[in-house]
Amino acid sequence: MSIFVGNLPFRAEREDVMQLFAPFGEVLNCSLPLERDTGRKRGFAFIEMADEAIESTAIDGLQGTELMGRPLRINKAEPRGSGGSRRGGRGGYGGGNNGGYGGGNNGSIGTNKSSGAEGWEDRSYGNASDNSEYENGRSRRKRGLSNESNASNETN
Repeated sequence: MSIFVGNLPFRAEREDVMQLFAPFGEVLNCSLPLERDTGRKRGFAFIEMADEAIESTAIDGLQGTELMGRPLRINKAEPRGSGGSRRGGRGGYGGGNNGGYGGGNNGSIGTNKSSGAEGWEDRSYGNASDNSEYENGRSRRKRGLSNESNASNETN
């Protein structure tokens, strides 16, 4: 088991987090993940302690503790890969089943939403000759509009 420490100040160092947990017992490992692109800290850490009982005591004892003016969120770390279900919604950029930035479909069967833009149809992929009316810089169109009403809106 390991402990997740959230809402961590970006200036906090590994030693700061280890000192916070040291009174509860031996800290075996402390990692502060970095952003891939910038190399900056991501604002959270993972702590591993010698015993699960010690970890549970540390979680209870440090919940809501402030570090450098920020209240920490401390709880049991979830195994990697199961974190996508918290965000909810039907997905952000790209959406779909557990894709994109906004989470996933959360197992809701029967919903066929491929992106976060409700009522819009993505016309950016596929054969451009099929939609020659829309290939002049347009990649999306409102669903349900007929060609006549759409053409009259463009001339106004």
